[in-house]
Amino acid sequence: MNPRPLLAAAACGLCLALPGAASAQDKPASFATRLPVQTLTRAPYYRVDLPIEVYQAAAFGDLRDLRVFNAGGQAVPHTRLAASSEIATETRKTALRWFPLSAPATGAPEATPDQALAIVVKQNADGSLVEIHSNTGKSGATAGDEKPETLRGYVLDASPIAARESLRSLEIDWRGTPGNFQLVDLDASDDLQHWRRIQTGIQLARLEFNGERIERRQIELNGLRERYLRLIWREPAVAPALTDAIVEQTATHWAAAPISWSVPVPPSPDSRDLKPGEYAYKLPLALPLRQLRLQLPPGNVLLPLEVLVPAPDRRRWRPLARSVVYRITSNGREWSQNEIPLPGGMLDEFVVRIDPRSNTLPHGPLLAYGLEPAQLIFLASGEPPYQVAVGNRQAQDAALPAMTLIPGFGSQQVPEIGLATLKTGVQLGADPTATAPAASGIQPLPTEPRNWKKIILWSVLIAGVLGMALMAWQLLRQMNAGDKTPDQD
Repeated sequence: MNPRPLLAAAACGLCLALPGAASAQDKPASFATRLPVQTLTRAPYYRVDLPIEVYQAAAFGDLRDLRVFNAGGQAVPHTRLAASSEIATETRKTALRWFPLSAPATGAPEATPDQALAIVVKQNADGSLVEIHSNTGKSGATAGDEKPETLRGYVLDASPIAARESLRSLEIDWRGTPGNFQLVDLDASDDLQHWRRIQTGIQLARLEFNGERIERRQIELNGLRERYLRLIWREPAVAPALTDAIVEQTATHWAAAPISWSVPVPPSPDSRDLKPGEYAYKLPLALPLRQLRLQLPPGNVLLPLEVLVPAPDRRRWRPLARSVVYRITSNGREWSQNEIPLPGGMLDEFVVRIDPRSNTLPHGPLLAYGLEPAQLIFLASGEPPYQVAVGNRQAQDAALPAMTLIPGFGSQQVPEIGLATLKTGVQLGADPTATAPAASGIQPLPTEPRNWKKIILWSVLIAGVLGMALMAWQLLRQMNAGDKTPDQD
């Protein structure tokens, strides 16, 4: 009898049985904590901000044991995105003051704009303009010598605007005939004497036809260094009267990811090897902490301190962060700072050491810890309602890369991702035998009685796997023994 087919069959059976055992772990009842998901709209994907309660109830601080189940109890594909800062853009519009510029209607055509538009300026101390008028008069001129003037352009006062480098556009409006084109040049100056040409031959338009209006009244600006702008009309004879000049300013800044805070916790009662002014804190599991918040006692207080963590050999403490927390009241105003930034990383144990030269505390201070919560995105597979489950030490990481889960992720062609929220105050029933860290902050609710049929099924499955493994081992021994026996005629 050739044992090789039996060995192959046993190996196949073993391979089929093991994935079944692994998938049996991904059942809602195998997780100590299950929280319902509230979906606000219908969408192919949903995004959930994970609060700190999920971290506290998880078996692993990196949330590798997190699952999402649909109403049928099947796990749905999901991904976890680390919290990160976002670019926030603020747009502001500001109306500018403007001053008309005139020049003689019969001015020499060869005269430059600066020669034809000689002006007299009156300014405030901050540089803002009060008055501008053309200096077209000549010494000794009589009334009969005065020549008619025509509108040539406008000076726009941008000096009151801060951060002019963030100016993105200038939008103007004018009074005149409904349908016309205008060609203008745009200059900039800091002293109203020396001008720099920014753009030339800008085409503005306002057209009306059959009740429809087409307008082009915006001039693009890629930031501005100077304090003043000058608009010069190419055709003064048809120059309209300006009615509005509005600049649009875009400010971009980084918006830090929101911090999710725990409730304040007291120092650990285990204070051996600690000196006066040192307070130890222990968490139920290692978490990616980003900040600490110390609860200050009443009155004026100032506490220089440092945060210490165990060294790799666990025999001493090493510094992690330094800060100063305080509360100072003066003339009815309060200055306070009680948050301690951390460099990041997984922490489950640390010591706060307060400088002995500062205020003394009668009791160990209460302290809250905060982290930047990850975002969960899951596929709306199966029927709602959905639930997020954590608290299973046997669960392996099942999160997919975002690019795999969501086609076109990171581009404008990405499918719709709806918003969803977790109901942290309500917990669904869970298996009381599922393992999760203690003091998670979420107490499991009573669950249904133990399912003896499931236990018997698992026992039979494990026995079958062991039997097939024993059969494979015996067949392998027989094969090795046959290979060592010499062939006989």
